Amino acid sequence: MLETIPLLLATPIAKIILDKLYEGMGSKLGEKAVELAATPIQKLGQVVWNRCFKGKPGTEKTLEAAAKGSAPELKQIRDYLLKEMENPEFVNTVQPIAQEIHQVLVRFDDVNAKNVQQVFGGQGLQVNDPKSQVIQAGDNARFYFGTQPDD
Repeated sequence: MLETIPLLLATPIAKIILDKLYEGMGSKLGEKAVELAATPIQKLGQVVWNRCFKGKPGTEKTLEAAAKGSAPELKQIRDYLLKEMENPEFVNTVQPIAQEIHQVLVRFDDVNAKNVQQVFGGQGLQVNDPKSQVIQAGDNARFYFGTQPDD
């Protein structure tokens, strides 16, 4: 029985979850991306293995066949994971790891823009000049026109 899932077996799991969360992004999980994102892919595979597959009879062979490209086994794993993705607790567990992988795939190195941010959840606020006008929204929405008060 597998205690630690190898990268080869974690990759199909990552592809399925990325496809679900990021509309087809799993198809971009090519060889180079797997090398660059090996740690989070393996982490995602391990979390899913421990939560969904560990200890269930036949799952190791099914996952190994899916990793080799066997369509029926890949569909079986995909159907199971898509059913699991209906559980918000499961999604909350895998989404942060999938975001790490997504950041590797969506490379901002080639962007020729100033002050590019990627915000995954929460509030993205960037102020380059502390004396400039700031419009901030959220639970504590404050609008300053002119100089900000010291608070």
